[in-house]
Amino acid sequence: MERERTIVVNARTVFDDELEALRLQVEVLTERVAEAVAGARQVVVSGDADAASLLVASDDAIDRMSVSLTETCYTLLAREAPVASDLRLVVSIIRVLHTLERIGDLALRVAHAVDDQPLIAGHADIFEVLVRLADNVADRFAAVREGWASRSVEPLDRLDGFDPLAEFAEPLVTRVMALTGPDAVRVALAATAIGRSLDRIGDQTQIMACRLRYLVTGDVAYLADEVAW
Repeated sequence: MERERTIVVNARTVFDDELEALRLQVEVLTERVAEAVAGARQVVVSGDADAASLLVASDDAIDRMSVSLTETCYTLLAREAPVASDLRLVVSIIRVLHTLERIGDLALRVAHAVDDQPLIAGHADIFEVLVRLADNVADRFAAVREGWASRSVEPLDRLDGFDPLAEFAEPLVTRVMALTGPDAVRVALAATAIGRSLDRIGDQTQIMACRLRYLVTGDVAYLADEVAW
């Protein structure tokens, strides 16, 4: 009986260690995605070609890491019989891995528009909306990243202080529709693509926030909020 109890305790210790390793690896991936979001913002603000190149180069690494960590999650679930809190953690990580990969892809879309940034910057009214939106989503992701790193919902309180994402769409569309001149179509397409990508980064960040609230509190109402995004 004592030997069986020792085996169970040892198995639990190993599982706890694997969960902690998984959590740390997700934190590393989150940091890489944070760099991608910051790079996307830099592309919008300054048309930084180096930032765009780094984004392109880092996207495959983000994708590979997301797939690898997802496989690790499934292996843990198949091999162990996690208690409720552990199960909530692993399932939440699977959800967030998909979200992080998606944010990386959206940041890459912004990078692909780097050649059009000077044209957009020449239209101050459109440029101003996109810069504010880029700042908004970068700050949102920073708050959510901090919350996930600390497993705390306290940093999420900052989200309420940001302008709602929906408030950027109407002025951007209005200003794009008013474009005239030989570069109007190109600017309209590029600005719309960037705006849409940034908006979706904001949405995906909010999904991460809802999932963190569920992970910390266990309140399934936050899952309904997550789906709403």
